[in-house]
Parts: sequence; C-alpha cells; structure tokens
Amino acid sequence: MQMSKSAVQRLGKRLEVPGEAPEEALGQLEELLVDYSELLTASRGVVDELCDSLDWPLSVTHRLKTTDTLVQKLRRAKARGSSTNLARIQDIAGIRLSGNVTLTEQDQLRDWIIDRFEGQGYACVVKDRRTDPMVGYRAVHVIVSIEGRYVEIQVRTLSQDLWANVFERIADLFGRGIRYGERPDYGGDAVVNVIRMMERFSASLYDVERLAYSDDAQRDGREATLEAQRPLLAQLREMLQTTEDITGGLQREGT
Repeated sequence: MQMSKSAVQRLGKRLEVPGEAPEEALGQLEELLVDYSELLTASRGVVDELCDSLDWPLSVTHRLKTTDTLVQKLRRAKARGSSTNLARIQDIAGIRLSGNVTLTEQDQLRDWIIDRFEGQGYACVVKDRRTDPMVGYRAVHVIVSIEGRYVEIQVRTLSQDLWANVFERIADLFGRGIRYGERPDYGGDAVVNVIRMMERFSASLYDVERLAYSDDAQRDGREATLEAQRPLLAQLREMLQTTEDITGGLQREGT
C-alpha cells in the first residue's frame, strides 16, 4: 500500500536527524523508492513515445535518487535551518531530455510534454531556470504530479546540458553543496572563483542562444544559433575533460 503524505513527511523527519539512520526508517525509504521507480518507468515511456514521434537529435536518460542521496539532502536542509518535507521533494524521480535544439524548440518540447501528461489527467508545473538560474544552472523543468508523487522532467539544450555536466564534476570534486550556493568543502576562494567563472560562462552561452536566434535577417536563425555556440561548447568540453582528469588522478592517489 502506498505511504500517505503524512507518513512520508514523518519518515523524512526521522531521517534528517544527524547520526546513523535507523534500519527501519531506511527500509521504509527503500519501499518508497520502489513506488517512485514504478512511476519513473511509466513516465519515461510517455517521454520516449514523444521523442519517437519527432525527427530530432534528442537524448533521454532517467535516474532515481538513492537512499543515501536523499538522506544527505534532508540533512543539508536541516543544517541550513530549512527542514525539507520528504513528501514535497520534486526530483526524487527524474528524466532528462537534451539535444542540439534552440530555445524555441526547447519551449516546444516543454509544451508537448505538458500536453502528453495533462492529457492523461496529471497536473504539471513549469520551473524555467533559463531566466532565473541557480548558480549558473539553466534548464526548463516540468514537474508532473502523479497520485501524490512527483516526476521532474528536465529539458535542456546542448549547451545547458554540457554546462551542467561540467559543473556536476566540479561539485564532485569540491562539494555537492556548491550547486545550491554553498561554499566549497575544499579549495576556498580559488574554487569560489571557478564557480563565478562558470556562472559568467553560463550567462554568455545563454546570450548567444538568445541573440543568434533573433538575428535571422541574413540567414536561418536555427543554424546561426547552433553555429554561434560551437566555440563555447568546445571550451566546455575541454573543461569537462580537465575535471575528469583531475578526478581520475585523485582516485588513483586514493587507491
């Protein structure tokens, strides 16, 4: 039987307390994730059906947060003084849709996703991180509410997706909290400067995406958009390779 929202909230309160989590509570969390896994599989099917109907260069992935990730998320929020309601966490189940698309095509994908899920009777809420980025992170999120649970569908352009991958690797190295504006666990101001650089890079990418598409007087806006991004994307790929090399070196030192 599916856990009620109040039961899920009580479970979150138990898990957010520092120290070793009770085995019983972890077992309940694993049962909750089974519910989310089934929900994620069904939602992925809807997104795959949409993508199959389009002749677009799209990549679709999905993931389910682990028990450890969720416990750490709850405890980080508790430590910040803003306790999180486990029943209201919207990204436990996530689907990522990305591709070499323009901002206009990103909007189309957003609308088509909403149409598919609302057509099945499910409510959708949009979070547009393009104009309101979090530490440089830009994307469009469609939050689908299904029987008291949530599935977060991230829709990203190629540049948004590549930028996010680079920043994720930086967070792996210097502390996951930097994704939420927290100071790095290691590296101090030097890493803060890297974060600021990434934020400026994100803004530059977004400017190119917007300006190139609007400047269509002499050539096709879509091709202008994609072509204008190529030098910045090449830099991002170099940065990603550098962070991968650093991570690999640290892992070898630790073995």
